Amino acid sequence: MSRLATWAKGFSWPEAPRWHRGALWISDVHNFRIAQVQEGQDVKTVLDVAERPAGMDFTSGGDLLYATSLAARLYRWSGGAQPELLFDLGDGLNGNFNDMIVGPDGWAWVGETGFAFGQDEPMNRGRIHGFHPDHGCRVVAEDVFFPNGMIVDGNRLILCETFGKQLTTFRIGQDGALEDRRVLAKLPGHPDGLCQDRLGRLWVPLLFEERFLCLSADGDHLFQIDVPGQMAIACAADRERLFLCAATLKTQPDGPPERHGSIFSLPMAETEQPAVASSRRAPEPPRGH
Repeated sequence: MSRLATWAKGFSWPEAPRWHRGALWISDVHNFRIAQVQEGQDVKTVLDVAERPAGMDFTSGGDLLYATSLAARLYRWSGGAQPELLFDLGDGLNGNFNDMIVGPDGWAWVGETGFAFGQDEPMNRGRIHGFHPDHGCRVVAEDVFFPNGMIVDGNRLILCETFGKQLTTFRIGQDGALEDRRVLAKLPGHPDGLCQDRLGRLWVPLLFEERFLCLSADGDHLFQIDVPGQMAIACAADRERLFLCAATLKTQPDGPPERHGSIFSLPMAETEQPAVASSRRAPEPPRGH
């Protein structure tokens, strides 16, 4: 933590960070809003989302797509007064919508948890839905153990399976299909968000284990950054900085837990120094393909 600077605070549970046009956008889940942070400024609420925001990302044209957790809907916001509803799965969902990513060809992929926290036991019944404005929505992957953070890396989609404790890759086929499923890396904990930096390295927060892992593009463990006392939620990177989203969680005997989220920053150049990597190397878990 001594190497990290607090970049922004005042969130509940900062998810799905996206760097876009000089600002960091955040799905502030339990504050029911999408927020924006610019350098040296206070956190700004961009959209109030009564259905609770989940994953979000930007299209190549600059529109914001976001999923809602409680209503299983996907919206597009172009900066006007009201978002546009793109599709609504109604009751056809196991659990909740979760994280998402938008590809360069217009396809978006949204994870479905497969169970509801506090209501079901974690089960391997999550799914990934593919959506395109010209082709609609369909299921493109099943039997995923709590799909979470995703990135698109060339012709592959990399996915965090939180309760599978692994990174999984798919080859992106035609019409948004996800094919040739493989395990990229077994992990020593529960991955949540996911991002890729300018060197192609993968950054993986381990939610309950209070650390962020840095992996090679092939899934090899390089080093870790610990955030003691914080749940490691999500991450993002621009050319110069790494942003780490974390939160403290305090249970209450007769009410919902208290959540206090913050975003920490670290100059990217510091993560590229050999001394950092050697001093923070994580144990090497077994890998599978």
